[in-house]
Amino acid sequence: MFQGKLLLPLAKTLYLWVLGVTIGAIIALGVFGAPVIFKAWFYLPDLPLTKFHSGILMTQIFVKFGYLLNFTAFFIITYEILAFKLGASRPPFLLFGGLSVIGIFLFTLYYTPYIIEAQKLGEEATGSSAFASMHIQSEWVFKLLLLTLSLLFFSRILNLLGRK
Repeated sequence: MFQGKLLLPLAKTLYLWVLGVTIGAIIALGVFGAPVIFKAWFYLPDLPLTKFHSGILMTQIFVKFGYLLNFTAFFIITYEILAFKLGASRPPFLLFGGLSVIGIFLFTLYYTPYIIEAQKLGEEATGSSAFASMHIQSEWVFKLLLLTLSLLFFSRILNLLGRK
């Protein structure tokens, strides 16, 4: 009995923490990381870093970030399924969670590998209109992911506050 009383609040807290960390990382990468990486010449004018080189650096950051995203996706799946089975889930949670998981897997399993392969082909491949289109799509998925994760986070917070 004691374990159940402790386990459920701990799981809720950990879930919200993981969502918050992931949301914060998305904001940090988009607002702080990318602008610095792609304008490195501004900070280090003697560094011969092209846009192609900056793209390679940013991709490596996103590859590492992909581990957190995939962990978050599996956490969302696990938590929301268990919450649904316990009757603690409602359609908005399932919708926001499902859209977040789709966005995560699109970003980590579709767009990121495409960008990596294009970079392996060289600067010409990353200058193509096909690459530009895929890159813009990946940026939109990233922005939508921020939105869906935020909606999931705040809907879960409001649900907790409403129960008190």
